[in-house]
Amino acid sequence: MGRFVAIDFETANSRSNSACQIGAVWVEDWKIVHEQVWLIRPPRMYFSPLCVSVHGITPRDCMESPGWDRVWAELQPMVEGQLIVGHNVGFDANVLLGCNQHYDIAISELEIQCTRLIAKRAWPSNDGHGLAKITQHLGILFKHHDALEDARACALVAIQAAEKLNARSMEELEESLGLVRGKVRSDIVRNPRTIRQRRTDRIDEPMGRIEPKQFRTDGIPTRAAAKRPNLVVDSILQSCRNEKPLANKKMVLVNTILNLERQDAIDFLTTLGAVVQTSVNMQTQFVVLGALAQTSQQRFLFQDLELSLEEEDGESPSERAVAEVAKRKELGQPIYLLSPRQLMAMIPAAAAIVRGE
Repeated sequence: MGRFVAIDFETANSRSNSACQIGAVWVEDWKIVHEQVWLIRPPRMYFSPLCVSVHGITPRDCMESPGWDRVWAELQPMVEGQLIVGHNVGFDANVLLGCNQHYDIAISELEIQCTRLIAKRAWPSNDGHGLAKITQHLGILFKHHDALEDARACALVAIQAAEKLNARSMEELEESLGLVRGKVRSDIVRNPRTIRQRRTDRIDEPMGRIEPKQFRTDGIPTRAAAKRPNLVVDSILQSCRNEKPLANKKMVLVNTILNLERQDAIDFLTTLGAVVQTSVNMQTQFVVLGALAQTSQQRFLFQDLELSLEEEDGESPSERAVAEVAKRKELGQPIYLLSPRQLMAMIPAAAAIVRGE
């Protein structure tokens, strides 16, 4: 059966514990059966002008609202054991984690899936897969940046994808699209990901130990395949085996670094403790301006903002990233651009290893 809970958060400021609204929509057998929305009083009643301009929620709206601890006490029994779905779900998962960590609330492991990934695989030729773009394509009407409206739209995207592919369950939909679920634990978020043709999928193990698997077009693993080692990366991981030099640093990676495939670069940063986001948002601290790998001509999308980093009007992905960071700096967000060299300087011994010392 198509069973899941679609959620969406709005935040008061760039801190992950600053949720001010959450919407939740329950789906059973590919039909919406219940929905609910809560206003939340953040622990710090600072609402940044940037956030207010996005969702329109002000301190006055939340002054008499319950804190997250009370909201979660009501919501937790209704979501535990269910798949959590969101559009750019990594953002919502990090807010969920940040709020629970602030109140020192332990959470059992939750599985998560992203409707943006679903939309990209179900409608690959659509002009953009942000929530506004894909709902316009599907004829879904909603008020953007209202948590309940966004959660409902997210649920309807998944429902229409299932209808298109005749999927009887979420598991069947994920299998047909080549999607792997992410997870939220009490200390970390693992984002959902896609399985790509002729790409190497990496299974998380202790630092520096990675098992490659080769996948067919339909996403089924065929055989373990040897992969040419990246000696620089292996040396850095070995040097940092007992450390997390990038712990809790929220980053967006444009293209790639160290000539890795993009997913391998994300895994590398995650292993060192970074929270690699799928899009620039109000929590982003660093935007790493990498380069296209020699073996892959991938492009990256600013998903949450629906700003394509694909080259258009002669503007490169890096140029668009620079412009976005400059705009956010003017609005007061503490966000910084990093070159690969500057990123390596944040990792003990990495700069020397890169130089071959």
